[in-house]
Amino acid sequence: MALFAVNKPLGRTSHDVVDMVRKLLGTRRVGHTGTLDPLATGVLILATDASTKLVPFLSAEDKEYIAWVSFGATTETLDAEGPIVEESARRPSQREVEAALPGFLSVVEQRPPAYSAVKVGGVKAYEAARKGQAIELEPRPVRYHELQLLAYDPTPIPHRIAPSASGWKLSERGRPVELPKPLGAYPTAVIRLVVGPGTYVRSFARDLGEQLGSKAFLSGLVRTRVGKIGLGQAQEIEHLDVRKTLDELEALSCPSVELSHAEAKRVMEGVPLPIPARGLVALVGPKRRLVAMAEGDGFKLRIRRVFKE
Repeated sequence: MALFAVNKPLGRTSHDVVDMVRKLLGTRRVGHTGTLDPLATGVLILATDASTKLVPFLSAEDKEYIAWVSFGATTETLDAEGPIVEESARRPSQREVEAALPGFLSVVEQRPPAYSAVKVGGVKAYEAARKGQAIELEPRPVRYHELQLLAYDPTPIPHRIAPSASGWKLSERGRPVELPKPLGAYPTAVIRLVVGPGTYVRSFARDLGEQLGSKAFLSGLVRTRVGKIGLGQAQEIEHLDVRKTLDELEALSCPSVELSHAEAKRVMEGVPLPIPARGLVALVGPKRRLVAMAEGDGFKLRIRRVFKE
């Protein structure tokens, strides 16, 4: 199995990156663990061949972002793709933005953007939106774990960022971030977020603007972490070294259980084990080989996915 972390460049789709790796490795079996929009950059984890079985589990990991949210206007796509479709004279202050963030920690539902891959009646929302068709998107479960205002600037500024003990922060000596071309001199909050799977940061920007009585859109975004894999571990796609793979067990945030040879054999046959674990668990056989993913109810494990040699 092989996993890679890459830094998705600005302007490319996640599918573009997948296609590049397919050609490089000579295999069609390449998937990713969470789409990044074309105007976003940052960590994209790619799974190849047998590792594609891990995609559902890695996609369910929490993700960390640094988002540039501009106030006073909005766009159809809710990001800097443009054009501006509506403006507001209301410009919230830095103090108002900071005071609004804790309220998102109790938010449990979010309405996806009209331009998203969410399907309604078998049709992707963005396909309908491009045809001018209105689709009613139902709110979906989301989780906001952490929100922190890092800066408030008169216009989108591409700050440098660096990791810290409490997540990625702004740093003059950090790595540069490339932002899309700004749509105007709109006041912009730079916000660090840690969110659960399925959370649209574009929708967060919209909702934050509405909560503050204004309009807002996402003028820049970098994904700094997926689960345990940070941006510092990501390779540049143009210089991908296929020998620098991620360890599957190090990429997974869930606990692991080491199995004996006999237990590993039973798991390979799909037999549940009486192990008192709760939640998602990685089952590891001899030589630290990932044998299966399982889910425990506190009494026994239910096998979710087996990885055969």
